[in-house]
Amino acid sequence: MMLKSLLFLLLLSSTQGWWIFKPKTKKVCFKNIGCFSNAKPFNNAKGTLPDSPDKIQTTFRLYTRQNKGTAQILKPYDSSSITNSKFEVSRPTIFITHGFTDTAKSGWPLQMKDALLQKADMNVITVDWSRGTTGFSYDKSTANTRVVGATVGNMVKALKDTVNLPLNRVHLIGHSLGAHVMGYAGDWTRGIGRITGLDPAGLNYERYDTKVKLDPSDANFVDVIHTDAASLLEMAFGIRTLNGHVDFFPNGGSKQPGCQRSLWTNIQNFLKGKFGRITDSVACSHMRAIYYFIESINSPCEFQAFPCNTYWDFYQGKCATCNEGCNRMGYHADESATGKFYLQTNAASPFCKND
Repeated sequence: MMLKSLLFLLLLSSTQGWWIFKPKTKKVCFKNIGCFSNAKPFNNAKGTLPDSPDKIQTTFRLYTRQNKGTAQILKPYDSSSITNSKFEVSRPTIFITHGFTDTAKSGWPLQMKDALLQKADMNVITVDWSRGTTGFSYDKSTANTRVVGATVGNMVKALKDTVNLPLNRVHLIGHSLGAHVMGYAGDWTRGIGRITGLDPAGLNYERYDTKVKLDPSDANFVDVIHTDAASLLEMAFGIRTLNGHVDFFPNGGSKQPGCQRSLWTNIQNFLKGKFGRITDSVACSHMRAIYYFIESINSPCEFQAFPCNTYWDFYQGKCATCNEGCNRMGYHADESATGKFYLQTNAASPFCKND
């Protein structure tokens, strides 16, 4: 897709984040979710205000073992869509959402859904907000994460109010901008059990207040996998700050094995019209968090991660024991072991190393 192929150029232009005049403080208000201002701390979208829920059209698709391949649409403001569905309150409930210019109607969200349903009978709900992240404005997508997050929060609340869903059994999973969507959802509906951030987006978030990004206060347990946490000048899109109770940094958290990242090579590919190569190169490490998580769901290999202050210390073998408590990266992460964790992976699937 051309839009995805030009991702790195769009982000580079967006990073300029420079404006000569300070944007005028404005706000917009929407039914069911209230008002949204571009005043601090929500000035991270360069003054851009979010679109309406009607324009974004966030869609919730429910899958269970009873309807693995055919989704049922849930609506946060229509309780009959819940009571007439296959949703079962006794099962774990997991929400999955995507990031910039992506979709939940195909691709990795459905792969993750299948892996989860292979693991156990669950309520797996994919959240598609692709209409809110189209076009060339990353800042508009940034602003729209707030509306999508509020809508997800209301969907969770509707499940609680309609069928008495225990919030501590809800698990929200988001990639890139989607990680911050889930952070907003957790802030909107307090008491969520777990949020997993898969390489949360750094652009428009890294240097801003915790209120505008995923942080440990958004759920009872927040775990984050950093796979592309480097400077945008290095063609990296992930956030470098700590965002969870547990932050995993596989292979140091920036450049993943088997992924190439070269600014000069990408410029050459762009000039030659080889857009597919740009996408594969630029997005490889950023997407890898997704595939580590998917593999972790059913793999007998544990993705064992070691607590350590820095990757250099880990690389030198100074943190090669579990005396201070190891953890498992991915689906089986343990909330009792908190802090920064490091591990190494293989360059291709299976990614988990059996050391």
